[in-house]
Amino acid sequence: MRKIGCLVRWVLFTLNILVAIGFLISAYSPYISPVSHPLWACAGLFFPFLFLANLLFIFVWVCIKWRYAFFSLLVLVAGWSSIWNYCPLGSEEKPEGGEVIKLLTYNTQDIALTKEYDKQEGNPVLNYLRDSDADIICLQEFNPSAKVKQKEIDRALACYPYHVRVKGEGPGRLACYSRYPILSAETIDYKTESNASILYRLKFGNDTLVLINNHLESNKLDAHDKTVYNDILKSPREKNIKNGGKHLFHKIAKVVAVRAPQADSVAQAIAVNRTRYMLVCGDFNDSPISYAHRVVGQGLNDVYRKAGRGPGFTYYENRFYFRIDHIFASDAFRILECKIDRSINTSDHYPVWCLLEKTK
Repeated sequence: MRKIGCLVRWVLFTLNILVAIGFLISAYSPYISPVSHPLWACAGLFFPFLFLANLLFIFVWVCIKWRYAFFSLLVLVAGWSSIWNYCPLGSEEKPEGGEVIKLLTYNTQDIALTKEYDKQEGNPVLNYLRDSDADIICLQEFNPSAKVKQKEIDRALACYPYHVRVKGEGPGRLACYSRYPILSAETIDYKTESNASILYRLKFGNDTLVLINNHLESNKLDAHDKTVYNDILKSPREKNIKNGGKHLFHKIAKVVAVRAPQADSVAQAIAVNRTRYMLVCGDFNDSPISYAHRVVGQGLNDVYRKAGRGPGFTYYENRFYFRIDHIFASDAFRILECKIDRSINTSDHYPVWCLLEKTK
């Protein structure tokens, strides 16, 4: 019996080591170049599963041989920054007398183009934006169409005197509506088919606020890909996981390699246009455990990391659950609150808003 017990512990500890290695690769995958190593750079997608597996090993070792649990604990400590990025336990703060602004970012999926709504009540996305009381609104996939005309948009958002209606090409077009004067807007140059990042300069009292609205390269998962993914979930047989998983993983890796230079360009624009008051937001199409998130957020504060709680999924369609919409703020802002607003579900994304206090 003693030999069997030793063998079981040896097998479990070997598995524990393999899971620990996978977890650390996943946790530090944001430092891997997606251009040089696209598959390895996607390891962050497995982060939540490997994190839970390490927790499970801690529980198992506490029941079998408690000293072994310290190994998984040390592994989790080594990946603590990524754990906090993925599942923060932030807290709200009270204003301290400074000017408070509300920023909202929202991928509208063509202003709820695919959803039916009561014409008498008006477009639900436009109604939501009008009633949001945000001082600055950054929008992605905000495309006037035969169903939602520009006149209807202008009428609904007439409370915002300053706006750059649409900038960018194709379905990835962006818009910014603001209560602060928009002094300029320029496209950040990078290679893309239909996405964009726009740098705005806003008059912010006696200062200038630099705001960057992003819609980085989409993952381009089509109906077939989503069917493959759902087949894996419904019937997780070895063949489905091996063939379907390989197909999806390689497709995402290909896009990650495209998105990385875009993130580099945005990071360069941040460095060149650095100012005391700076906000960066939008649909990054990448999780908090990613190269794009790390590079763009260098020197800035992830607002959800500071004030959000839990994984906080912003994309939720077809059983894909990810936080891919982010807000970053410079140190000149006190982060008071950050929410993922699930009160509206007309898009495949939830809007994200935050309250920030201007410091002197």
